[in-house]
Amino acid sequence: MNTIIVLFGLAVLIAVIYKLINHKDKTPDPLDQMEADANAKLAEAEKAVAAKMNEVLHVAETAAETLKATTKPENMSDAEWAMSDQNPNRVEVAPVVVTAETTVAATIDTTTSETTAEAAPAKKPRAKKAATPKTKKAK
Repeated sequence: MNTIIVLFGLAVLIAVIYKLINHKDKTPDPLDQMEADANAKLAEAEKAVAAKMNEVLHVAETAAETLKATTKPENMSDAEWAMSDQNPNRVEVAPVVVTAETTVAATIDTTTSETTAEAAPAKKPRAKKAATPKTKKAK
């Protein structure tokens, strides 16, 4: 009979130890919750970095395409490039009107590559003051 009681006690002890080892607590571990939050924030930051990198790459590709489109072709002279519709820095020059009251200076028009006259305002002569005689003061 003593053997049966000892074996029964030993079985109960093994069952209690087994229960303690495999016990699942219903409350979550605070460290596990912190780890899950950190992983979520890390995934969010990685998405933001990937989106920013895609934006930077898109801007770089657009800049490269724009540079390629606005670069002067090798077979064009500088004058042709200045007049070209592909040149984003092309400047339209208005025609110059020369009147009898203006002086004329020769310049080169970049849109036609021809020498044209440029109007400059004429200077008006100053009117001279009449000389007044100086008188000596009496002491």
